[in-house]
Amino acid sequence: MPTTTDEAPAILIPSLPNDIALQCLTRVPRQYHPVLAAVSKPIRSLLSSPEFFAVRSSLNCSELLFYLRIVEFDKPLWFTVHRRPDPNAATGDIKVARLPSSPEEPLVWSDYAVVGSKIYDLGHLFSTEVWIFDCGLHRWERGPSIPMRRHAVKTLVLDGKIYAIRWWTEENSWADVFDTVTGRWKALPSPKLRVYGENVVGYAIRSGKVCVWLKREELRFDPDEDVGEICEVNGVLCCYDHYSRRIPTIKCFDERIGAWKLLKLVDDRGLLNNLPQPWMANVRGRLVLIGTKFFSGDNQVWCGEIEVKKDGDEDFKGEVLWSEMVFSTDKWVMDRQHFFYACLPVSL
Repeated sequence: MPTTTDEAPAILIPSLPNDIALQCLTRVPRQYHPVLAAVSKPIRSLLSSPEFFAVRSSLNCSELLFYLRIVEFDKPLWFTVHRRPDPNAATGDIKVARLPSSPEEPLVWSDYAVVGSKIYDLGHLFSTEVWIFDCGLHRWERGPSIPMRRHAVKTLVLDGKIYAIRWWTEENSWADVFDTVTGRWKALPSPKLRVYGENVVGYAIRSGKVCVWLKREELRFDPDEDVGEICEVNGVLCCYDHYSRRIPTIKCFDERIGAWKLLKLVDDRGLLNNLPQPWMANVRGRLVLIGTKFFSGDNQVWCGEIEVKKDGDEDFKGEVLWSEMVFSTDKWVMDRQHFFYACLPVSL
């Protein structure tokens, strides 16, 4: 009598073929996933499977979550923040959830990259360790180590590859690239520069290339000041400038004249006053800022979203779509000071 070692696939919805059931389940908003998970074991397993996230992405049903890393002393804390806009309210419905921290001891001065549904934690101080967080499975795993200790790095992602660039230039290699498909690292040769040993003040992906800004020399553009965090939104370079003025400002790079211009906000809704040193991200064509503010003894995490456009005079104009406090520290850590580290947008 013939036998088979292959088990029949578990039935998701008894009255429907599995392929049709998959199409239905992937369209359900994330807020109802805990309810779906309680229906049956097959559905619970499906909700954390790569196939489920791939189908959601192909159907344009993915929802954006912000992954926050906050460090309390030397202990990293991870959270997800999901904002569902409410057309009938002045603010959206914000949900915050705690996540498991990396299994090893605290990783100091690490940077992060997002490829697909995975967060890569790498570039720790004098360390070659790499940790990968699967956002679908909520699980950490060790990744391939960086070939050489880089002290501390900044990461950029291009075509599924992660570029880890050191904070200052060297005559030898000062950058590595990691192919997330093959799982292999490769050292990049150093470009020929007039001076080595300079600090790198800005990074961005421009026109399919990795661009690096130095204080005295340019690889692509040369900002006339140390402008800090740089982000590209709809082909426009944006930076948060808290050095040259008493009041923080956002600047945009005008390629036509080769200079930085002030982003004029229609109504900042108090966003800039609440974010002294924010983390910036391009989220679906809009500029998102998130950071911390100390107020009355509490450390508040604020977030805002800006639509960047050019007006008729070729100046940059920004409309703050929303600006809200995500949460304050007294909800999570009582009477302890901690420092905001990173915000990563992930579509699931």
